[in-house]
Amino acid sequence: MKLRSIKIVGTYKSIEGTEKKPFEYEFKDNKSGYSPLCLVGLNGSGKSNLIELIADIFCYIERFFNNQYICKDDLNYEFELDYELSRNNTCIRVKLKSNQGRPEIFENDALLITSEDGRGYSPLNTHISEYLPDNIVAYSSGHNQGLSSVFSKNQLSFFSVLQKQATFYKNYDKLFALLEGRETALDDKIRQDICDYMEKIQRNHPSMFEEPYNLEEGYDSDQSLTSINPSLPLGLYSEHSTNQLVFISLFVSGHQKFKDFLKNELNIEALTYFELDLRLADYRGIDSIRDEVKRLISLSSNHERFNDETYNGVLAFKVDHDFYEVLESLYSDRSIFFEKLLFLTLMSAKRWSPDEKRTLKSSQFERNVANVSGGYSPLRITNTKIKLLKPNVETLYDRLSDGEHQLIQIIAALTLFEDKQTLFILDEPESHFNPEWRIEFINLISQYVKNDNTEIMISTHSPFILSACASERVLHFDKNEMGNVAIGSVDLETYGASFDTLLTSVFDLDVLISKKPLQEIRAILNEYDTEELSDEDALDKLEPFGDSFELNFRRNKIRNIIADKSSADDQGED
Repeated sequence: MKLRSIKIVGTYKSIEGTEKKPFEYEFKDNKSGYSPLCLVGLNGSGKSNLIELIADIFCYIERFFNNQYICKDDLNYEFELDYELSRNNTCIRVKLKSNQGRPEIFENDALLITSEDGRGYSPLNTHISEYLPDNIVAYSSGHNQGLSSVFSKNQLSFFSVLQKQATFYKNYDKLFALLEGRETALDDKIRQDICDYMEKIQRNHPSMFEEPYNLEEGYDSDQSLTSINPSLPLGLYSEHSTNQLVFISLFVSGHQKFKDFLKNELNIEALTYFELDLRLADYRGIDSIRDEVKRLISLSSNHERFNDETYNGVLAFKVDHDFYEVLESLYSDRSIFFEKLLFLTLMSAKRWSPDEKRTLKSSQFERNVANVSGGYSPLRITNTKIKLLKPNVETLYDRLSDGEHQLIQIIAALTLFEDKQTLFILDEPESHFNPEWRIEFINLISQYVKNDNTEIMISTHSPFILSACASERVLHFDKNEMGNVAIGSVDLETYGASFDTLLTSVFDLDVLISKKPLQEIRAILNEYDTEELSDEDALDKLEPFGDSFELNFRRNKIRNIIADKSSADDQGED
């Protein structure tokens, strides 16, 4: 998956374009090797706005053309987004475009999918997922409410499908229960009511339920509609609550490169134990929830703390040979284990407030929704235990440092989706890293993660990361005179450039010293320049400060002056 260009007319946060002067940018290929797209600029320059815009377009297209979802056609910008995908070993060029508010999809410049009366597919009957990335995975070191809000729109749409299906079965069961102990004539009336209800639901929501196989004979009150399971949303906002989920899933799937990464870089040998704290009482009406709870109970090594009736409590899992044997019998593929647990986490949409849901139902940007990410979750992973290599001991996963958690979370997310056509959005991924990991971060990605299928966008303030990115792949952000986002290129080759060069040339720092000592140094030099201090006194006052290019230049200059004066005095005596 490779981004090619983006263009909008209208307004998305601080990004604005007009018919005469649209906002547009063409993403460039790296000339050799691999380099992620690197977004740099000062705080507030609009880096986050661009990655949120790209995610917003993809998520809008998914909502609009998914007949199970409800999608408001109220975007306040027109867009064109070009990218490449690899399908069946063939590279295809895809363009997402809005035409007077109606989205269209092009393949190699040929119109492929368009809207019919605002919704639906083209007569070609093409499946929309073939022309979208398989996944859009976003990671932020902090809580990026802009990104999480974009993905939450589709999460809410996904949950609404399940909720409507559950509501149907609840009402169907209530009507069917009335048949017990009734007179025959009344039974016929109730049966007809049930059939009328199913026909109405099928007519209003044809994409959510399958028609009965014998529909030519009419609806049968004894044969309920069958729900059509919605696909998981393509967007995943990865944060602390999903960290252990991805970590556990990769261990369970037996991904060897990820295990090598943990051993070589973090001294972790094995996953030995974890617990799932489930709060699913409000979701028991959803068939897929009931099915998954049954599987998890069968897989657990201890379920004494779990209430089978309320679906609340803790399931314990000892990761050993028996665990993997049962896992193989319950899941056709180990990767499905992750999808099922991720499915449970998406149920948190039920807990969002009416105001949050109202905001998320709009396709246009109104405001960031603060509480939808990291709030009440129906699934929490607790007491995860890992085995270290040296010393050979078992410890809690939570005892790892913030930097270790951050590195695991990023490499794990990249690894989990590396075989799919995936867009990764990493927002300041290096914030908790030590200097060594900051220097090695891009190299670690190249070493442990396949990047043939992926596009990685990194928003950063770090010269460590920028020095590992080719200049043609660097987007330099600034605000124009109107306060809107402007993207330019950098004037130097960033790949392999020194950090001081990047800090002064790209990040607009005129000096590379912290402000407090800088003020003290400048005060001393000001006294010296106004002849309030002698050469010797100025040098004495400057000696306690650490080495820097700027300070050493002035120190050496003063030393040379002292030496010249001493030499002149010696010559005078002669």
